[in-house]
Amino acid sequence: MKKKVLAAILAATMVVGLTACGGSKDATTTTTPDAATEETTDDAAAPAADASGMSFEIVSKGLQHQYWQAVKKGVEQKAAELGVTVNFVGPDSESNISQQVQQLESALNANPTAVGLAALDTESVKDLLQKAKDSNIPVVGFDSGVPGAPEGSVLANCSTDNYAAGALAAEKVYEAVKDQVANATAPVRVGVVAQDATSESVINRGLGFIDKFAELAKADGKTANVVGNDKYIADSKAEKTDGADVVIDVRVPASVTSELSAADATALMNEKDTIAIYGSNEHSANAIITANENLNKCGVGEGKIVAAGFDSGAAQIQAVKDGVLLGSITQAPVAMGETLVQLLYDAATGNTAAVKDTDTGCQWYTAENCGDAEIAQNLYE
Repeated sequence: MKKKVLAAILAATMVVGLTACGGSKDATTTTTPDAATEETTDDAAAPAADASGMSFEIVSKGLQHQYWQAVKKGVEQKAAELGVTVNFVGPDSESNISQQVQQLESALNANPTAVGLAALDTESVKDLLQKAKDSNIPVVGFDSGVPGAPEGSVLANCSTDNYAAGALAAEKVYEAVKDQVANATAPVRVGVVAQDATSESVINRGLGFIDKFAELAKADGKTANVVGNDKYIADSKAEKTDGADVVIDVRVPASVTSELSAADATALMNEKDTIAIYGSNEHSANAIITANENLNKCGVGEGKIVAAGFDSGAAQIQAVKDGVLLGSITQAPVAMGETLVQLLYDAATGNTAAVKDTDTGCQWYTAENCGDAEIAQNLYE
């Protein structure tokens, strides 16, 4: 007898105000988790276990953004369903790597049944991950996970395919500015506001956007160059061409504060040749929104800068509804939290066949479609 491994998780209802944006029956581009359609036989099912004695320590990248609160909600919902105890923590700031390291060390010292980790910086936690492996404590990554972790120390990762999600944003933005790129008689600028250059998820969302935009421009006979932050310049696949038709300008603040990121967005929007701008997470999208409150430059139409965001939150949903943002990419944060707990449970009970990397999906939402049930379930206020 067959059953869907994660059907219950991915069908979970997200917290959302369905009236935040208008409904639409238009088709929506979506990446769908492969695990949603995978099936296993009964002999791969998790063995019976007394979940009441299980405790999961979950170390996120922070608690200050609504995104992490949505992940936490999913974690708590699934934990209650399975009857396990969870402790969800995160540093005060997503730039506070040392605090996250201390939290992970405390989590391991609690001798939990399993650990979930969204690492701010892989190098900083390698020794602790080796300690977890040596102590036979299963670790599952989420969000950006722990790329480059010691072999065998992280069993799986559940996250959005961040590179593909960034590329989807680039496709939508390029479609809106394609004529401007084609008809420009001088170089045009596309801004990227990135929260940091250390988090794997943020980096990949930026690189996915950069590479896809450059690829689309090249297909239309235009050259592109990446300037700004050294990490994004070095890791981008875009050709490094001086005097390019399209300048992709990446700004990363010295530390993760709303003020510094808003200053980056303001600087990009004040460049006379800027035609588009993209924020690669909720923090960066809000920085663009804040900058626009003073500049009033974002929108669609003559002389406007086409803006796009990532994730959700009340400010971003309203900006999409008002036309300040062309649209944004949404993940499925509550489902991610639920998937994480299920993977930790499967790892703890020896159901190794079910412990595998899981793409929790993404969608592009606009003022026209963000009231649709399929998308609205993934938005959080």
